[in-house]
Amino acid sequence: MTVKLSDDQELTEILQEHRQLYDSPMIDAKMSAIIRDAPQSKLSAWDVHRILRTSRSVIFDSHVEVVSGHHTATYLRFESIAAFPQLIRLIARDMADWIGHQYINGELAGIIATASAAEGLAEAVADLVREHLRLSVVLTPFDHETGKIGTKVVTGAIRPGERFLVLNDVTTRGNCVSKLGKVVTDHGGTVAGMLVFARRDSGQFPLVEQLMGQFPFYYTADLLMPQWEPSECPLCKTDKPLISWKDVPEL
Repeated sequence: MTVKLSDDQELTEILQEHRQLYDSPMIDAKMSAIIRDAPQSKLSAWDVHRILRTSRSVIFDSHVEVVSGHHTATYLRFESIAAFPQLIRLIARDMADWIGHQYINGELAGIIATASAAEGLAEAVADLVREHLRLSVVLTPFDHETGKIGTKVVTGAIRPGERFLVLNDVTTRGNCVSKLGKVVTDHGGTVAGMLVFARRDSGQFPLVEQLMGQFPFYYTADLLMPQWEPSECPLCKTDKPLISWKDVPEL
């Protein structure tokens, strides 16, 4: 049986190993192997590479339990990207450009996001489109212990008939962006589109493809980060120690 890491020494080793990796030429090949084309974004694969490398936001060759309970060997820590205002601005500028081309006639009321690391990205996007679109930013609660998002919003923040964009930092199974969309429709609004920095579903989860077929869907990066149910996890079979997403160290 796999045991979650509770030993600070184990985490320290991960930290040291990754700092050495990010300081070595090997990181280029590691990054290139997980970055795939994102057709909606004007940022190049090299731009995405630079964002991930500068922020040191990807953990490689590990064994992480993500919020959903799935396991993965490669994990993206968006909080590390959010710590760099210039990187958030770069991503937000690309999102704002997509919004400007996708919604030529405007008719958007706001952006709904969570009170997580995605909040700063949503605020930056709203600021960049302000000259042409006055978008409010509506936030749902975010539990930093469980990683789950809530559904309550300020009364009157979403009015019947208003069109909202859903924005999140990453999507894996599509559940969080779908949940945010339901908050909009439950208040009588309409989901006009969805945006995330990264999709990391690796083609495994049908809901993501369904949402992409249902709404205009933007993502800056498509990252190859396969995930498994615990019962099917190959890393569990090798007894590789497991670390919770909450304990992934900042590099």
